[in-house]
Amino acid sequence: MRDLTHQVRVAQRGTWFPLLVFATITLLAIPVYRYGPYVDLFGTCRSRADQMVCSGENPTQLGYWTVALVLAYAAIAGFYVKRSRRRGVGTPIRPYIVVGVALAILMTAVSILLVFHPLLPVPADPFADPGELEVGPAVLLVNWLASPMAVIGLALLVLAWVERHGALLAYSLGYLATVATLDGRVIHATSRWFFLPHLLVPAAVLLLGAAAFAALRPDRQVQGR
Repeated sequence: MRDLTHQVRVAQRGTWFPLLVFATITLLAIPVYRYGPYVDLFGTCRSRADQMVCSGENPTQLGYWTVALVLAYAAIAGFYVKRSRRRGVGTPIRPYIVVGVALAILMTAVSILLVFHPLLPVPADPFADPGELEVGPAVLLVNWLASPMAVIGLALLVLAWVERHGALLAYSLGYLATVATLDGRVIHATSRWFFLPHLLVPAAVLLLGAAAFAALRPDRQVQGR
C-alpha cells in the first residue's frame, strides 16, 4: 500500500514546469526594470542632473510582477490539470495555486503599504550609497519577504508540501538562502543595471532546478514498471 501511494505521488509531480515558468518571468522582468518608465505616483523621487532616486516601489515593476505571477499560476494550474487528465491520476495542486496567488496579492498590498509607511530610513542625501544606511535585520526581513523572489520561494515551499517532495523542499530552502544573501552593491545603485544580479542569479538557480528535476523526474521510473 505504501509503495502504491508513493507511485501515485510520483505520478502527480511536475516540479520542473513551475520552476521553468518562474525562471521565464524573472528573465522577462529584465527589460521591464531597465526600460519601464518610473511613474512617480507617490512623490518619492528626487532628481539631480541625469540621475533620479526613488525611495518607493516602481509601479511599473510592481504591476509587472503582480500580473506575471498570477498568469504564471494560471499556466501552472493548466499544466497540472492537463497532466492529471492524461494520466488518470488526480493532483492536489489547488492549495498551491491558491496560496501562490494570495502571496502575489499580499506582496502587492505590502509593497504599496511600505510606500506610505516605509520601514527603511530615508537618507538625508538621497543620492548617497544605500549600502551606507544602518538598517536592523527585522526591517530587512520584512522588506525582503515583500519581494517577488521571496514570494516565489515561499510558494515553492508550499509546492514541496503539496507534492510531499523532499528534494524540492531542500531546493526551495537553498533558493531562498541564495536570493536572501545577494549583495545589493554588486553594481552601484546609480547604474541603470544595478538590479541585474537580483534577477539573473535567481533565474539561473530556477533554470538549473528545472533542468535537474526534468532530467531526474521519477515518473520515468513509474512508467517503466
